[in-house]
Amino acid sequence: MLDDPIVQLSGIVVLAFAVTWFGERVRVPVILPLLVTGFLIGPVLGLINPDDILGDLLAPAVSIAVGLILFEGGLSLRLREMEGQQRVLWLLVTVGVLVTWAIGAVVTGYFTELSTGLAVLTGSILVVSGPTVIGPLLTHVRPSRSVASILKWESIIIDPIGALLAVITFEVIILARDATPGGVLAGMVEFTFVGVLVGAAIAYGASVALRHHWVPEHLQPLFGLSIAMLAFMIADLLTAESGLLATTVLGFVLANQRSARTEQIVQFSEVVRVLLIGVLFLILSARLTTEQLRVDLPAAIALILALVLIARPVAVALSTIGSRLNWRERVLLGGVAPRGIVAASVASVFALELEHEGVAGAEELTPLVFAVIVGTVLVYGIGMGPLARRLGLAEKHQEGALVLGAGQVERAVADALADAGVAVVLATTNRQDHYEARMAGRRAFYGNVLARDVDLDLDLAGIGRLLALTPNDDVNTLASTRFAPTFGGAETFQLPPRRQETGIDSDPATEYGGRQLFSDEWNYPSLHDFLESGGEVRRIKLGTDTSVADSQLAAPEVLEILFVVKGSGRVQVITTDNTDPLRDVAPGDTVIALVEAASAGG
Repeated sequence: MLDDPIVQLSGIVVLAFAVTWFGERVRVPVILPLLVTGFLIGPVLGLINPDDILGDLLAPAVSIAVGLILFEGGLSLRLREMEGQQRVLWLLVTVGVLVTWAIGAVVTGYFTELSTGLAVLTGSILVVSGPTVIGPLLTHVRPSRSVASILKWESIIIDPIGALLAVITFEVIILARDATPGGVLAGMVEFTFVGVLVGAAIAYGASVALRHHWVPEHLQPLFGLSIAMLAFMIADLLTAESGLLATTVLGFVLANQRSARTEQIVQFSEVVRVLLIGVLFLILSARLTTEQLRVDLPAAIALILALVLIARPVAVALSTIGSRLNWRERVLLGGVAPRGIVAASVASVFALELEHEGVAGAEELTPLVFAVIVGTVLVYGIGMGPLARRLGLAEKHQEGALVLGAGQVERAVADALADAGVAVVLATTNRQDHYEARMAGRRAFYGNVLARDVDLDLDLAGIGRLLALTPNDDVNTLASTRFAPTFGGAETFQLPPRRQETGIDSDPATEYGGRQLFSDEWNYPSLHDFLESGGEVRRIKLGTDTSVADSQLAAPEVLEILFVVKGSGRVQVITTDNTDPLRDVAPGDTVIALVEAASAGG
């Protein structure tokens, strides 16, 4: 039964999701469990053989999948993110690439028995960073915005550049093609010209189609996938491997045009990216044989150490000369450069072609690259968080709250949280409310949180959840939907909608929006009336030897528990489905509750 291609292909997709979910749950770079699982189901247990399943389609399928991943990456690149840091970025993807290429090639040639050509090819493949691992690391660590933006842009832009270098090396050195410096330069210009032209042209056509509503809403996700594959196909037909650059440019141009909405394309592309990353890592690691797994360990360790301790710090040092980055940000940049799916896929594709050409030592290329991928992911996956926190560039806990609204109710909740040591940012479109919040010493943002690029203006340092508390239920629902991808659905909350007096059953948070806060009765009007009548949002701290029964929480004046701030700093938000909010309260915790007027002064 396991030999059935349907079982194997379906099993790979299911396993890709399961392993990705596991990696997210245990908070480790998902690439590691994917690689381990691929090794187990392939060379160790022999459950699948991707070459038998896909045959000659393996290499083109991998290339197209990588193109789609880079398309999604391009969709996340917005020019405003890099304001003031463009020089650092371009130096990283030019000077930094050359430094990494040279060091990688020299170390590979010195510590292995590979030919000079294969050593140079290995160095070119390993210049790429990894958007597939950089993204999860940034989500987990959340370093300063300038560092995060540079790392994200670099990891995406550098991939087609690495592919270009690998193509040039493959054709000029490995296959000993007749080539002059002028010919090589012409090839680079052609690669760049074709990739940029095809990607930009198709992006222009796509934006026109979307702007004029020629594509129905329900077909837009498929439309995005189709144009990405079209760009990859046309560019690759014109110039080998330029499809990767074309899809990156396509996504970038679509992300920065203002004439058409692309939300559905972006959301669908994110789903496709997660699926493709999981499937690709399983397939590529499953291709390795038990003989290949016996990689030259000293050589692999030497290459990893050279890339981590020499190449990356030198590349960053040269690229940040004269920049506005402080020394802490430069150190963190120099301490993050994991390799990911593009290095694995490019190595696998070229290894196949080299073996067909009969190049000696070609079979050693893939396991060496995979060893470097595993090593760099381990080093940076384990080390980035502690390094960022040691440098003061990341919060230990993202327990703060973005409070939508800054009126009386919103400020009362925000003040109680802030007094309990929780970071709070108030966001409002009301100038007077914004002024009063600022005068009270609170972090406040004046602007529309539903605007397209609002996350580039908001200071979300230490913020890990949304509390939508405005009097407008529809705005709360829209904002919760808007920020669910940022904070996660589990950390997106809104007030229960007010009861309708029209007889129409309307519950805007049933299908959309966030989790409903507190109890159903405490919507905005009831909270406002409660505060107007002298009620209070009070912070009640339990002593280290005080139980709930012996504390003020047992008083009848305490009407509703809103939040529990644990002694460790963790925040528990009480929702409508929580039937026992005091269940986990312990001595030393702080409880934020609604206390009626009779006890408000006590």
